[in-house]
Amino acid sequence: MSSISIHIKSTIRLPKASNIRTLSPVPVYDVINFSDARTEKLGELLAKGHDTVAPLRNPKLILHSHLPHQWTLYLQIQQQFLGSAYALGADKDQLVRSYEHEITQLVPIGRGFIRGDAIFRDNWRDFLAQKEYTVAYVDFFDGQVKGREGAWIKVLEEYLYSGAEPLINGFTGGPYAYEFASPQVATQALSQGCTEYNPLHTLLDYPSVDNSTYKTTSLSEVIERVRKDSYFDSDLLEPGILNLDILTQRQHLDVVRKHWNSWQVVDPIRQFEECCDLAVHIALINGDMERSFDFYNAHILTVAHALRVLWTYLPPKHLATVLKQYVLFVILTYVSQLRPDFGIEVLEEVTLDGRGWDWVINTALDSKWALDVHFFKVVRAPKVFEETFGRKEDIYLKAAIKYVTEFRGWEGYGPGIEGFVPSRDGWMPE
Repeated sequence: MSSISIHIKSTIRLPKASNIRTLSPVPVYDVINFSDARTEKLGELLAKGHDTVAPLRNPKLILHSHLPHQWTLYLQIQQQFLGSAYALGADKDQLVRSYEHEITQLVPIGRGFIRGDAIFRDNWRDFLAQKEYTVAYVDFFDGQVKGREGAWIKVLEEYLYSGAEPLINGFTGGPYAYEFASPQVATQALSQGCTEYNPLHTLLDYPSVDNSTYKTTSLSEVIERVRKDSYFDSDLLEPGILNLDILTQRQHLDVVRKHWNSWQVVDPIRQFEECCDLAVHIALINGDMERSFDFYNAHILTVAHALRVLWTYLPPKHLATVLKQYVLFVILTYVSQLRPDFGIEVLEEVTLDGRGWDWVINTALDSKWALDVHFFKVVRAPKVFEETFGRKEDIYLKAAIKYVTEFRGWEGYGPGIEGFVPSRDGWMPE
């Protein structure tokens, strides 16, 4: 086995690293204590959604179940939608329009979901991965917060980090709870972590034998090797989430693990910065005027943003594990979406022509795609990365300009899955 490779051994070219050594907390928009009209309206809408609709639209739904980041909660997606619109400056009226549009896609709490005291402290792990308990888990965690006199952060910490199989090993649903200081979002995120618990969780809980054939600290090197690995050429014929069923079969998962195990965390902040830069490239450079942007690869970007929000709240001993789970998610998603080519040269050709972040934000808020629940999240991510790591020759800004000017809807769904058929459920503006 070779020694750890510190330098990127690939043709992937990223902007120069910032050499930042510490990350500051992201701004908090406290929906409980901020008294301005916009924040009050956001808090009102988040609470209303919490009280009236179920987290899952359909107990069978697996909208996009990428281990170890599960994203099936429609209510969580709506909260991310509202939070992103708010953070970009949407006024009260736009927040209400966004809520009223998306609420039609959700299911009232009382329609077919288990409620009440089905779950309690001694049995809460007994129902992991059982989607029909989605509302029951919210009820349980709401009760836990109430019993702690509203100390929702303590409840998050208790259930995320306790035991040999902590929920943190499959959890990135909480950034909006921290960012908006919302106990409702926190309990729904915990419900998400429970109902979307995945058997591949064990790769993080109980690390298996290291089957890697190389070692590196560079995710770019890993992705380049994955991109060139002919093993993945034959079994995946079209992009889409159904490919995960293939990739998680033992023989294929062993190859995924070979690349995943090669990546070693020795400098978390530096390596996280590379993760963010690579996410921008995978998500936004493979889009063009003909192909638009891949729905699942976009989540490589938005999950990186979620980790940026969570970063300063995570206990230091969990940083390496969280980064490892993110990289597993990246590899699985990238392979599922047929390993598209990308390169920084595409962004270098984007001209600013006097356009800055204000132009990007105003264009996004006024876009005909403004009611797409994922549209704003992709705008926010590169902006937050620039605020974190610096301008880097405006690569983040150029990526955002490319996105808002070329977006034509999402591609990469494949045939869909039970509970989600793209031709039926994918939203298109009139």
